[in-house]
Amino acid sequence: MTMQKSKLLNSLVAIALLSGASMSASYAAEAATPAAPAQSTQLAANAAVTDEAITSSAKAALGADPQLAALPVSVSVKKGVVLLSGEVPSAEAGDRVVQLVASVAGVKEVKNDLKVKAAG
Repeated sequence: MTMQKSKLLNSLVAIALLSGASMSASYAAEAATPAAPAQSTQLAANAAVTDEAITSSAKAALGADPQLAALPVSVSVKKGVVLLSGEVPSAEAGDRVVQLVASVAGVKEVKNDLKVKAAG
């Protein structure tokens, strides 16, 4: 290969590398800029979840859990605050009920009035 062709090849390789680096920097800048949230997401976040919807979702979640479905747990909701009452076979089962209900959309707080049923 002649010296002139070698210089030309080196120049082309350098240009390719530099253009790749600038493209990477451009993509990185775009990725660093947070995208505006979708309007439907904003509307959903602003829409209040009703107490009835929370009650229904909490009961459905408990009913869908094979270990909790048969437990006599009462769920009442007022202004997003859930009150749980009833009997559970163990503290672990009570913790699972609280955890599951707390994960329901719209729940602001869970008040646990569950009683561990004495063995026997």
